[in-house]
Amino acid sequence: MQTQYLIIGQGIAGTLLSYALWKQGISFVVIDEPHGPPKASVVAGALINPVNVNRCTMVADHQHYIAAALETYRSMEETLGISLLEVMQMFVFHKDETKRQLYNEKQLQLPAYIQQLTNAEITLTQQFFRNKYGIAKVGPVWKIHATQLLSAWSSFLKNKGLLLQEQFNIAECGIRPESVQYKTISAGKIIFCEGAAGMHNSFFKNLPFTKNRGEALLLSVPDLPAEYVYHYSIRLVPAAEGLFWCGSNYQWQFTNLLPDQNWRMQTEATLRQWLRIPFKVVDHLVAERPTTAGQQFLAGTHPAMPSVAIFNGLGTKGFSCGPALALDLCRQLTDPDQPASFPGITLNL
Repeated sequence: MQTQYLIIGQGIAGTLLSYALWKQGISFVVIDEPHGPPKASVVAGALINPVNVNRCTMVADHQHYIAAALETYRSMEETLGISLLEVMQMFVFHKDETKRQLYNEKQLQLPAYIQQLTNAEITLTQQFFRNKYGIAKVGPVWKIHATQLLSAWSSFLKNKGLLLQEQFNIAECGIRPESVQYKTISAGKIIFCEGAAGMHNSFFKNLPFTKNRGEALLLSVPDLPAEYVYHYSIRLVPAAEGLFWCGSNYQWQFTNLLPDQNWRMQTEATLRQWLRIPFKVVDHLVAERPTTAGQQFLAGTHPAMPSVAIFNGLGTKGFSCGPALALDLCRQLTDPDQPASFPGITLNL
């Protein structure tokens, strides 16, 4: 099989990049291990939110990132025939008086993104939550149906013969400066979209990957309205009917991807203090995030091996910033003189 690009991995990075290439009619094949370690893309809460709710500031370049994300996901909805985006509002519960005053000040500066609750919304939150310092409404935010997105794109690729569901073995890959040969596949370039596994890739061993794992609980809270996202020290994002994603945490020092029972107990204690209604833990999810020092993105061609490229380091921003970055990388691949539009780590390897 002859193709222009061989993409390794079909998490959110590999999905968005392969879709950008497909839209431009550029040939590719994706290799993805179906039963490998849990993808951070699947475990993520998957929100597009223009506001950093902890700092109460606007996300850098939010207008460009959000415009590209909405355009991409709406295009994918048409291609795949499924619903991927859901417009919502987020209720941000203030933890103290300082945070309440900060939001009151920012509301005057950012009225398009931060609003007061209506009387009906105040009544609703009082029914389901305990709260001392008040609540702000942030929005719009967009929830992405992450599992459906990855699964539907996988099926789409498989039906077109563009997906190999197997473990990629780099020892079987012949890589020369001008081309790549993997088993029966001949490609002009190989692009590694491996997520957290990328830190073990010998081509990119000098890049500043950092280990970071996150956890989330899947909760059954059937009485809680699913039209909103709820944010306190933890976040509740509607999932399937009656279910909510609850998370997450950041652990920089760890030796495995087993569920942390201490974090679960602490999270359940916070939920009991916050919620007025019962909940039940259905699942405990764990994954390693693909992050870098300084949380900079990795996108570009290897400077010493032009047939090798990387798209990684998206961290917690894969679903929101990934579409713009994938389009930017696609432009760089098709036009090597095209400069990167967004700051990332220079691949000086």
